[in-house]
Parts: sequence; C-alpha cells; structure tokens
Amino acid sequence: MAVGCVQAPRWGGPMPVRNQHPAQLTVLHMPPARAAVLDSGAVETRFDAAYTSLWLSGQGPGRTWLMDGEYLRAGPKARIGLGRGLQFGIELPFAHTSGGFLDDFVIDYHDAFGFPDQGRDVAPRDGFAVRAARNGTEVWSVTRDSLQLLDVPLILQWEVLPAGSGRLGLAARGAIELPTGDDEDGFGSGELEASCGLVAELHVGGLAFTSHAQHTFAGTPAAARRSGLHFADVTAIGGGVEAPVTSDLSLLVQTEYETSTLREFGLRATDRDQGMLWIGARWRATTRCAIEVGFGEDLIGLVSPDFTAWLGMVVELGGAADPAPPPSYP
Repeated sequence: MAVGCVQAPRWGGPMPVRNQHPAQLTVLHMPPARAAVLDSGAVETRFDAAYTSLWLSGQGPGRTWLMDGEYLRAGPKARIGLGRGLQFGIELPFAHTSGGFLDDFVIDYHDAFGFPDQGRDVAPRDGFAVRAARNGTEVWSVTRDSLQLLDVPLILQWEVLPAGSGRLGLAARGAIELPTGDDEDGFGSGELEASCGLVAELHVGGLAFTSHAQHTFAGTPAAARRSGLHFADVTAIGGGVEAPVTSDLSLLVQTEYETSTLREFGLRATDRDQGMLWIGARWRATTRCAIEVGFGEDLIGLVSPDFTAWLGMVVELGGAADPAPPPSYP
C-alpha cells in the first residue's frame, strides 16, 4: 500500500531522539513529541536505547579537544495524562561508555559512501577518551564506565490547540532536570536546569508533520566551573514527518538543529552548531505496543557524533492511547 494512503492511521508521533554528543547530553533536552497529550488517566511507558559512535578531534592555541569512543544512553520513560490538556513526563536515563567495537565498521562505511572520516582511520582502534584541555590542563571530561545514572528530566506539557485533519495543533512545554548524574565524571551538569518550548502538529494528505522549538538554561559541571569554562545555554529546533505504510507500520524522518553548549571553548570542533538527520520506522505489534528502530547521522561535519542506532519500545496502559479519533483519508 502506498505511503500516506492508509485509512484511519493511528499516529504515534516522532521518535524521542536527541543528539548524543557527550557535552550536549549534560544539558536538559525535551524530546520531539506530538502536540496532542494523553487523556486523563492514560499512561504510556517506553524503554529506549541509543548507541552512538563518537570521533572528533581539534586543537588550537592552548586548547585541545578529543572525542573517541562509543556511548549507550538507555532507560525507561513514562507519560501520564492529567486531564484539562495537561500531561506529565519523566525519564530515568543511564549511560554506558566504552571503546566499543564499531571503529572498523564506521571507517568502511565512510569509505563506501565517500564521507570524510576526519582522520579516524589513522587513530588507535576501539579506544575511549572524551576530554577538553586548556594549556595542557583538563577542564572537562567523560570517564569510561559500565553504568552511570544521568540527570533526570521532568516535563509538563499543555495542549493549547488540538490537532486534526488540516488543523494545526499546538502545545507548550516546560521542564526541569534534576542533577542526579555525576558531573565530576561527565554524566551531568551538577545544577538544576530548566527549559521551555513549543510543539506543533499538523495532519495533511495522510501524513503527520511535527515541529518543536525550545531553549534550555544550561548548568555548568563543577570541573568546568573550576577551570573557568562556562557551558552555554542550548536552543534547539526540529521537525519530522510520519508516513503510514500500513495500518501497523509507519516510516519516520526527522531533523534537529541545536546550538553547542561548548561554543565558548574556542575551537571549531566544539563551537559550531550541530544538526542531526534521523530515519526510522514504527511497527505496532499490538493495539497497545509498538517497536521503533532508527538511524541518526550528523548533518554538520566536524562537530556531531558519527552515527547513532536507535531502538525503542512503547506500551500504553489504561485510558485511551490516542486522545483524538484518528481522521480518515481517501
């Protein structure tokens, strides 16, 4: 069946993905989402995992930056419909960092498609190092660790305008992030952070379009503060499209652009804005359970992670999973 011609599609929204640059992960990020919220009493639980290959280096007068290794960010999420257009969300993320096993694969992948590898092919294989240094002194770094709790985000969303066929939906969001991660080891900001933003949703021609914009007031990890390095606030914008192929399968394409929290460090490799492209699919295994797979690639070279593999599972509990009856399309 042709994409976008499914009768009465059930929208699942965008994948709740994010840029996995280790410094960006210390900053609160509200994930891409629908403008629609859950009905009062409805609960949606998720377990998501994103595995990223990292490689980037840069140097300048008195400054060096190295990012090499692999980073797994995973954990459960929950969204709860509160009624009156309100929805509460929470995530409990964990990190695993290592030298990994993907270096040879990534080098061959870049060679096959003609992508620049930024000197990765001459670097030692499967090592781990994420650190920024000034005049030979380390000012921020991420440790190699098997399991670390990250900062915990709490998100409140208010549906201002309900989405529908040809009708724009709009929601406002606000969030705080609890400093539960170890900022000395590079797994948190060490400070309470806040974020605010908007989400839009539009159904047209059998497709669902979503977009979001947000600004986060970033905290600065203790080691960076001691050295005089300030982690800058992050502004992000993004958009995506959901295209149903069958009643149980949808294709997803998303992009996101954000400013760098390390833009005051003074190197091109840390200061440039960052952009990601995501391509994925969602398969609804049952009426209340869906599985997502996706792949993320950096759109702006010499800054972002090489690539990210995404896997998610969604389970809907209680109440109506979709807050509005899905529209039909000819």
